[in-house]
Order: sequence, then C-alpha cells, then structure tokens
Amino acid sequence: MKRFFVSQSLVEVESLKELLSTDGILCTIRNQQGSSLAGEVPFVEVFPELWVVNDADFDRAKELLEEQGSGDEVERPLWVCAGCGEKHVGLFTACWKCGRENDAKSEARTGENKGGLTP
Repeated sequence: MKRFFVSQSLVEVESLKELLSTDGILCTIRNQQGSSLAGEVPFVEVFPELWVVNDADFDRAKELLEEQGSGDEVERPLWVCAGCGEKHVGLFTACWKCGRENDAKSEARTGENKGGLTP
C-alpha cells in the first residue's frame, strides 16, 4: 500500500478516490476524522490522505491523476439519482444522499454536460 495523495480538503480526496475506484483501483482514505485532532498534533499530520491499496495500481493511478489535471479527461454528463432525485457530476458512481448506485438501469440523465472535477 502506498500513499498517493494528501490534501486539506476531504472532498478533494474523496473525489479522487471515486475517480480511481471507477477505474477499478482500490483505495482507502486515512485521517477522514483528522480535523478533530487539529491543535493537538501538527496540522499536516491530520490532512486526509488517499492510499492506493495495491502497489501495482500506483502508476495507473498517477496516470489518471495527470489526465484529470490536464483537462483532457472525457466529459461525463450530470446524472440524477433515480432513488431520491439528487443531481450528481458524472464522476460519481453512487448517490451521496441515499447511496443508490448509478447504473444503466437506475440512471436518469439531465442532458447537461459539465465534465469531471479537477483536483
């Protein structure tokens, strides 16, 4: 397991984890609750960290991060959760609100095309 990405923003780390997960790269986030330790330990030690579980996936994860940052990523349309109606960027594979998966059977497209998130 290798540390792949560190950020002050848990949202940024979770978005990147979702991107890697959609490509089949198993990841884990450490220090998700680290902000509760702020002031008790050095601040850089409580930032959320994204770790790639399988070392063999590390290089592919770096490639995906570079593609994401280059602006060359494939645009993904927004989708609406069929379970609760929440709108999501196409990068996400499950609804953050109700947890329902975005698959071909449950997916409802909004017709808007916003592209992916940039870390």
